[in-house]
Amino acid sequence: MVSRKQFLATTALGVSAATFAGAEVAVADPVTRAPVHFRVLKPNEFDGAAMTRIFTQGNPNKQVFQSVGIEVIAPGVASLYIHMQNSLNAYQFSYGTGPGGLAVLAVLIGPSIVLALNDAMWKKYNIGAAFKLDPTNTYYQADSNLDLSASPDDPNGIYQDWSAQALLKRGASFMVCHNATTAVAGVLAQGVGVDPKTALTDFQQNLLPGFLMVPAGVAAVQAAQTNGWKLFPII
Repeated sequence: MVSRKQFLATTALGVSAATFAGAEVAVADPVTRAPVHFRVLKPNEFDGAAMTRIFTQGNPNKQVFQSVGIEVIAPGVASLYIHMQNSLNAYQFSYGTGPGGLAVLAVLIGPSIVLALNDAMWKKYNIGAAFKLDPTNTYYQADSNLDLSASPDDPNGIYQDWSAQALLKRGASFMVCHNATTAVAGVLAQGVGVDPKTALTDFQQNLLPGFLMVPAGVAAVQAAQTNGWKLFPII
């Protein structure tokens, strides 16, 4: 598991003369800060309407999960997904709100953006080896039949299924930080001999279904809170 601190150190110090989407990143010395730059997305380069629909949905109970590091609490179980499922289960079954009683949104920032990438990217860029994870994105694929009529305590049912697909079936939303994607693409590109711009394009074109690229995850978290979402950080 790679912590946020380790990720930032790798990005700033471990990538010598790398190019992050058209910007050079030099190794920092004790006095000079490394010049890290991210291209700012223009309004026509992301789906702002989709973001607005998510932020402004009318559910009175809305929780946003800010995910930074790739926190894994058991083999194949991402901390982000199990926390989202547990919150949904509490509202639906313990608090008696029924289905849809809570809206959940995850904003992926930092290394956790790799959770949004398909298996082709995990294999091409050796993501599992880089972050000491499985060789493929085992966290996305459901291990239940996604039947919403299952018992909440059925160990093989959707409500005990800690996958992104199970969450999507229940109406969860996912946003992926473009800035973090740029940084991670640049770091991983070095390990496989790929141009960072190519890696970034690969990542943008290989997001898993249900994951929405947004300009800046930190701004998305703020926008969510402005629209009444309550923050739960996964760090």
